[in-house]
Amino acid sequence: YGQACAHTKPSSLRQDKKLAVAIEGNVEEAKALCRPPEDSQDDESDSDAEEEQTTKRRRPTLGVQLDDKRKEMLKRHPLSVTIDLKCKDGSMLLLTFYYLMNLNVVTVKAKVTAAAEMTMPISAGDLLSPDSLLSCLYPGDHGKRTPNPANQFQFDKVGILTLSDYVTELGHPYVWVQKLGGLHFPKDQPQLVVADSSLSASHMERTMKLLKMRLESRLALHKQFASLEHGILPVSSECQHLFPAKIVSRLVKWIALTYEDYLELSYTKDVVEAGLAEDTHLYYMALIERGTAKLQAAVVLNPGYSSMPPIFSLCLNWKGEKTNSNDDNIRSMESEVNVYYKELCGPKPGYQLLTNQLQRLCVVLDVYLETETHDNSVEGPKEFPQEKMCLRLVRGPSRLKPFRYNYPQGFFSHR
Repeated sequence: YGQACAHTKPSSLRQDKKLAVAIEGNVEEAKALCRPPEDSQDDESDSDAEEEQTTKRRRPTLGVQLDDKRKEMLKRHPLSVTIDLKCKDGSMLLLTFYYLMNLNVVTVKAKVTAAAEMTMPISAGDLLSPDSLLSCLYPGDHGKRTPNPANQFQFDKVGILTLSDYVTELGHPYVWVQKLGGLHFPKDQPQLVVADSSLSASHMERTMKLLKMRLESRLALHKQFASLEHGILPVSSECQHLFPAKIVSRLVKWIALTYEDYLELSYTKDVVEAGLAEDTHLYYMALIERGTAKLQAAVVLNPGYSSMPPIFSLCLNWKGEKTNSNDDNIRSMESEVNVYYKELCGPKPGYQLLTNQLQRLCVVLDVYLETETHDNSVEGPKEFPQEKMCLRLVRGPSRLKPFRYNYPQGFFSHR
């Protein structure tokens, strides 16, 4: 609370006018926690009466006793700290920080309020959900496990398997939340935990910046998904030069996938084995069509988008099933969006990257189909007449196609 207040003061070197901080909760309850417990000496008659009553009443079962102990262990401090972060467009990220007194950890709950009423695309369900919104703000910090090593011993005593079963109710104990609270848990001395204001001060500015970027990127994606679900690729005027004027292939479907569905796809094995697909990431499927050709694109969206680019795995259904394992040109098409993604970032902070990657896939699918040799034994016109200008149709023993678009000349060449 102190560091957040300092961050908002006019005297601060980097005053943040879009940050509001407050303390909420029951002050009387908090004061009562500071008072020493009153000594009470029961006389013999009181203890006899009590004993008589307990024999008449049924003793609580072991399950009820454990449940009460769990509730006591997970008890929150009566006071909480709220931080409201405001974006340029007026949208707000509302953060509520709780201190779990017996576990000695801090948790956070998040809520987003948009500046204007937003239509909710079906595929955008997880973008602003409390479970995924703040996940991996710092790499690997998913907030599903307690950062305090001493907690596991406490959990074993009351039958708690993992704190992740309670995060919906209590909030997520991210490591960055502990640092904002000045808490550090040394692995060699798990019992030695001291609140340190300098630790909080050193992380406050960077974390506030990351939180704003996360909210802005998710709101940008939310807006894009509304267009993608209607088959519209919203390419901004600053990025028009990245693509030819005429693109025939079209996005026809954009849906969300589960992590399990993604793992079952035969053409995503390379990404999974490379450790680039985790259960904290978001997964989608795009379908791009032109005539009888259908290109499926499985997309991994890292929580750190757009600092971390989306990863595409492709499968073309046309004259059989073609993937990067049996067609070098499909591998090259994947490289166009996965390797050369920096060309597609657009103006900083690069929130248009995903849309531009999908638009490039439409372009390279056109090139793939138009540069295919026509089977002269088949009568009638060519299904995909060549409309793109290419310096060379194929190159090398792998017969690689020219997927690189050259602006302003307007022709395609090999890399």
